[in-house]
Amino acid sequence: MAVTNCLKGSLQEYVPSPSKPWNEKRVHHLYNKLSNGAPNSLIKAALNNGPGLVDYLLSSAKSHPLPGEVKTTVTGKIDYTYPWKEQAAADYDPNNSGAILDVFYQKYYYLVQMWLNGMVQEGLRHKLALFWSNHFVTNNTNVPSWNFQYYYLLHKNALGNFKQFVMDIGRTPNMLIYLDGAYSYAINPNENYARELLELFTMGVGNYTEDDVAEVARSMTGWTIEYNYFDTVSKQSVGTYLPNKVGEFKFRGAGNYGHDFGKKNILGKSIPAASPKSGDLADATRIAHIEYQALHDLIFTERKEAIAKFICKKLYKFYMYEFPPDDILNGLAQVFISSNWDIMTVLKTLFKSEHFYEEENMGLNIKSHIDTVIHYYRTASLKNGEDYFLFQINNNARVRDPLNTKNLHPLENIYFECANLGQNLFNPINVAGWPGYRSWLNEFTLVNRWRFMRSQIDGYLSYPATATRYREFLKEISNNSKDPDFIVRKLIEYFIPVEMPEDIILNAVDSFKSLVPLNYFNDGTWTLDYVDVPRQYTTLMKYIITLPESNLL
Repeated sequence: MAVTNCLKGSLQEYVPSPSKPWNEKRVHHLYNKLSNGAPNSLIKAALNNGPGLVDYLLSSAKSHPLPGEVKTTVTGKIDYTYPWKEQAAADYDPNNSGAILDVFYQKYYYLVQMWLNGMVQEGLRHKLALFWSNHFVTNNTNVPSWNFQYYYLLHKNALGNFKQFVMDIGRTPNMLIYLDGAYSYAINPNENYARELLELFTMGVGNYTEDDVAEVARSMTGWTIEYNYFDTVSKQSVGTYLPNKVGEFKFRGAGNYGHDFGKKNILGKSIPAASPKSGDLADATRIAHIEYQALHDLIFTERKEAIAKFICKKLYKFYMYEFPPDDILNGLAQVFISSNWDIMTVLKTLFKSEHFYEEENMGLNIKSHIDTVIHYYRTASLKNGEDYFLFQINNNARVRDPLNTKNLHPLENIYFECANLGQNLFNPINVAGWPGYRSWLNEFTLVNRWRFMRSQIDGYLSYPATATRYREFLKEISNNSKDPDFIVRKLIEYFIPVEMPEDIILNAVDSFKSLVPLNYFNDGTWTLDYVDVPRQYTTLMKYIITLPESNLL
């Protein structure tokens, strides 16, 4: 079906003007897209910064410490580095017993909480890493360090060089296992990764042939993972399945079950045959690395326009709208090519453009389930100065975090709820990823999204810290107004990115006032210090989340 695109604006840099001012609406729009919202303090500060804020936000996100690189503590009680980057053999046994598997799942839950915590705390790069996890799809393995290596690369390359990203991800243990690259031999090349490299990860359908797939598969034979299966008592190798040094990249060398060093013809060009020194694994490995580079050089040279459009279209759909205008897509693609595949340059071009800040182009995307809950936490600033981890693992045993859990929020619950709705971190639905947009909403997911969000809104109201935060939030966004109509309108502005009909707003005002005698509003008795204000907030928020427009971003 043809789609008529009426989106406005060009990629020329946005300059504030009387008709298009730098105001709260545009600041909300920027933070909604980049990081799923922001607390009131950042919104107010941004009004003084101007559109140059984009450069600062992207540069700060790129320079932010990568997962596992620094030791961060909260009141000295939790280590936020990931202790299982290099897995000990003793974590496994040859029978894959339930106790050992349970330890893995605790470490896996720890990792998903790291990710969700990052989405709430920092936002931008963690949201973009979620996009890339839905582009370079793998699935959760039963090896914690493999998952961490994949997670690390998603963050390391999120705003970096896309070509290098492709090269790095193709040799991760998760990808080698998921798309069978670890089992691709000269005598029997496996085409799974080769096909997805061309179809889903770079250029898209229609830009290659089946012969190209077969030749790319030949070019990537011989790469695997170092495996070894350990007995947890003797610590001796008893077979092959689980890794020795988890995540160790291995090359098999030449031979039937190694790499095919013959000539390859790909996309109309050739990679010449090579002859490593007989029996010299180091020489064979060196040549194979050269060929791996040559393969990607060839792909990114011969199909650069297709790759640029394919990736820019996916980025646009993730951040803006399902159907990008041709002129915007073509412009972003040219920026991508001329920047030598720099992801941050493309995003800066989009987020600083006139097109991005046109009011008609706001609120056109549909939130994923993770977007929905993270947007709520970030916008309402439900952090209380603390990170969100609920537990830590000591000596392979899960223990409750010693911090006051009343000041924390259950990231593990968020993970399970979103997985139940179909958005399972580290486990997209298939190799093509979640389709997004309207697919997030159906009869099951919409009702259960409401149920889930209602539990997040009022499930912790009995905790004094939560009630206090709700009251403070309303004071912050309204400058401690005594006018319920004004307060409700401000709250709607924070959570809904489009203009709402007046009758809906008036219904929201009635919802907010419903718990308080009406004469209290007339005689000045009611203020935001009134005892029932936290419940007024939850009553109103539960109304807002049922509005169709609340699903927009």
